[in-house]
Amino acid sequence: AAIMSKVNLSVDPCDNFFRFACDGWINNNPIPEDMPSYGVYPWLRHNVDLKLKALLEKSISRRRDIEAIQKAKILYSSCMNEKAIEKADAKPLLRVLRHSPFRWPVLEANIGPEGVWSERKFSLMQTLATFRGQYSNSVFIRLYVSPDDKESNEHILKLDQATLSLAVREDYLDNSTEAKSYRDALYKFMVDTAVLLGANSSRAEHDMKSVLRLETKIAEIMIPHENRTSEAMYNKMNISELSTMIPQFDWLGYIKKVIDARLYPHLKDIGPSENVVVRVPQYFKDLFRILGSERKKTIANYLVWRMVYSRIPNLSRRFQYRWLEFSRVIQGTTTLLPQWDKCVNFIESALPYVAGKMFVDVHFQEDKKEMMEELIEGVRWAFIDMLEKENEWMDTGTKKKAKEK
Repeated sequence: AAIMSKVNLSVDPCDNFFRFACDGWINNNPIPEDMPSYGVYPWLRHNVDLKLKALLEKSISRRRDIEAIQKAKILYSSCMNEKAIEKADAKPLLRVLRHSPFRWPVLEANIGPEGVWSERKFSLMQTLATFRGQYSNSVFIRLYVSPDDKESNEHILKLDQATLSLAVREDYLDNSTEAKSYRDALYKFMVDTAVLLGANSSRAEHDMKSVLRLETKIAEIMIPHENRTSEAMYNKMNISELSTMIPQFDWLGYIKKVIDARLYPHLKDIGPSENVVVRVPQYFKDLFRILGSERKKTIANYLVWRMVYSRIPNLSRRFQYRWLEFSRVIQGTTTLLPQWDKCVNFIESALPYVAGKMFVDVHFQEDKKEMMEELIEGVRWAFIDMLEKENEWMDTGTKKKAKEK
């Protein structure tokens, strides 16, 4: 019945299989106003979020709830306290922006003498490392640990290009009307956000124009998706070799400051001989060429903008409504995400294992696990059968390895 409700039996599948298979679901599930797109997976995600919301809203039991679950419920309750969020307004963020390396040049002295940015004290490495280590903001550089692509039983450090303010690189480069409207919306949003935090409007317009120019230069050198092949992105070398290839940046110092030795104790004594996979070496060469010729103030303005941008969902409604104006142009959303939905997503992001445990303890169905294991086993044996009976292009040795895998 669930499957039949999603199809349109009045359409001949031979004429239009998509309409036959999907019309029922599309007609019964319009895109929510707070989402840019919708499908079966977002629908499933929403249903999981509703169940997790109910669990997080249950009162804390010192006897039943382990400490981690108690903390998750407290964090959720704090996130849901909209009255306190409105009262605090921008104060929590402004407190952060008064401390080095978070000082935002565009705010000038409007934030107070203790928040004035100093070019002499600015350190690109320290700022990038602090943003990544304390706030999980990857700007210019994305550093992470994951399995080695060619030795999957080993974990290795990887360095990649980071994201941009706009989701799609081409929106900085295309001259289409749509792409230009996205850039205009981003520029106005940057200016207005700075002004909401206390910047002078003419100064904000001038500084954010330079910031957008810098981000466009970064977009130009980013490796496009079609060129990010597994072989092209596997460039294994040690940190010493990386430092020789790109000497403008203290790679070892950056990695040491970012890596949490409590999570990765084997990296506690990391040194120049430590291997890394540099996924985009040409991007990094071009990046530091660009940064070397850019004003430090513009770089600092861009870095802090990216941190501020990521914090807007945590601020009061006046910031969120300005974000909604921006989102309406970029994504087509017309309403803000409900606070409970935002808070559930925050818990899932900040405490994924705790959220997972809470959900599984109540909603996990053992029979569904057994059903999926049976399904996967069937797929595995069907694949092996295909290798043995239908595959003609693999030699015997390759077939053997494929079966083992």
